[in-house]
Amino acid sequence: MRKYLLLTVFFLFCGSFLFAELNKAQMWAVSLTGILTESNGSYRNSLNESGMDEKGRNVWLEVLRRDWEITTREELLKTLIDLENGGHTASLKEIKKIISEITEAKNVSELGSVFGIYEWNQTKINRLKYISSNWERYQNRTIRAWDLGRCISLCRWGYNVGFLTEEEAWENIFHTAKIIQSFYNSWEDYGYDYFLGRLFWASGFGREGYYLTRTESVYRQLLSSYWSWIDWNIDLDLPETNQIPANTKRFLKPDDDDGMFQFLTNDPSFYDRWPYNYRENLNMDKNVYEFLVKKKSGHNNYGFGILFCVDDSDKNNLSFYRFFINVDGSYAVNKYTGKTSTVSLSWNFSPFIKTGYNVYNKLRVERINNKDYTTFNIYINDKFAAFFADYNPVNGSKIGMAASVNEKEKEQFPYIPVDVRFDLPNNNAETLAFTNKFILYGN
Repeated sequence: MRKYLLLTVFFLFCGSFLFAELNKAQMWAVSLTGILTESNGSYRNSLNESGMDEKGRNVWLEVLRRDWEITTREELLKTLIDLENGGHTASLKEIKKIISEITEAKNVSELGSVFGIYEWNQTKINRLKYISSNWERYQNRTIRAWDLGRCISLCRWGYNVGFLTEEEAWENIFHTAKIIQSFYNSWEDYGYDYFLGRLFWASGFGREGYYLTRTESVYRQLLSSYWSWIDWNIDLDLPETNQIPANTKRFLKPDDDDGMFQFLTNDPSFYDRWPYNYRENLNMDKNVYEFLVKKKSGHNNYGFGILFCVDDSDKNNLSFYRFFINVDGSYAVNKYTGKTSTVSLSWNFSPFIKTGYNVYNKLRVERINNKDYTTFNIYINDKFAAFFADYNPVNGSKIGMAASVNEKEKEQFPYIPVDVRFDLPNNNAETLAFTNKFILYGN
């Protein structure tokens, strides 16, 4: 016991300063917790789910106690064994057996016998009703992914609270990961089984509808984001031999000719920053600012977009407006004057944004100068989305491109970069040749 007390103290005082990016196999294994990771807003690129400090430790101690009745290392290890050998997989198997026997019963007497040989409670009754109503979804499913995926989450939480050492956590995680990889043939196959398992669990207390809405969107998001960028068939026994170098392309022409400009980085020095580039506004009407923008990879909840009305007359106090969107369909506008930021339009969702990765959205701002104030009309894909008025507007005339990078634990460098593309509406060879003259002048 003393050993684990000392380990906990070490975490509390030192853990918040430690961070090592995962190797490729470790990232694959941790990504198996994707649905819970995204639902909880947890870390993607570390063994621990959240900060290795007192606050983080207390969060997961409470989760383990409240949801799992785990308060000790021994209880955690026993739960891992129980999940691997039974869990909700066994519960579903029993429910399916009951349904099969009910279907085969030839009369009321035989039907009564079916119900008589099983122990019943409200949870089992609820699940029987749910599986009966959703038989087509479950008849060929085991939901083993749900039990095994939660084993990996428990290992991460156990490490967070000091019940497991780093070595022990990885040993248990890779034991489970290899079972999962051999049992499923893709992220989609694994994720769907996990998704159905979560609904089966929730049906026991009548909340399957709530968790359907909450989980399906996360599952779909994962399939279109980092699950789709990680090879399912990675060799989990292969030692990490090839180090991927840090690489950054700052708003230059992409090699694949997708767009006119590309911001690309897997460099840790860009964590929690948003690099930008600006130049003269090429629009014939200098009160109109527009670009096509899209994100190909990187964290789904960190924005990208354009700067407008950039004023660089004072190089030490750059001023501008920033119009950002997210792949989830939200957008916002902020005003920057020197080092001060204010909100012009707070984050909101727009039906005009094409959601997801690898799809261009056209962002357009029209400036209207009135006598006492300036109005800015915001258009998304040629649809009027919002406006704001500013009585003390930024009066620069330049336009910029910008992309933000999340904190180190949530991006998945070096294997998955932030890759954002920019293009000009209706661009042609003459426009491209003209704009290339300005590329090297960006910040």
